[in-house]
Amino acid sequence: MDDEVTMVHLCKLVFREAGYEVRGATSGRQALRMVLEEMPDVILLDVMMPGMDGIEVCRRIRQQTERIPKIIMYTADDRDSTRTNSLAAGANHFLTKRIPIFELPDKIRGFLAAGTGPLAYAAPAINL
Repeated sequence: MDDEVTMVHLCKLVFREAGYEVRGATSGRQALRMVLEEMPDVILLDVMMPGMDGIEVCRRIRQQTERIPKIIMYTADDRDSTRTNSLAAGANHFLTKRIPIFELPDKIRGFLAAGTGPLAYAAPAINL
């Protein structure tokens, strides 16, 4: 989920090329509706969204279902308070958009292989 349509399309392209089945949403409400209908294995959420932000979407997903094993925040907002609020809302991982988008499929594959273990924070690597 990202309010930037270009980012949604780019993520779809990168993840499909890596063998993932992908759905995209450009608003928090659309993402929440889609998640509750389709129950994906992984959700990649942007924090900064108009209306319902990614943290609220994460909180509502966790309140309404226990089925989603991984929620990953992927955001340009790298403040500690955003990280803390994201993890408190139920996110499993917090990644900044400084991590190149083409690295995301491998990172997510690693998160899935690790199971539902402890929450993690990935430090920024390279500007996107």
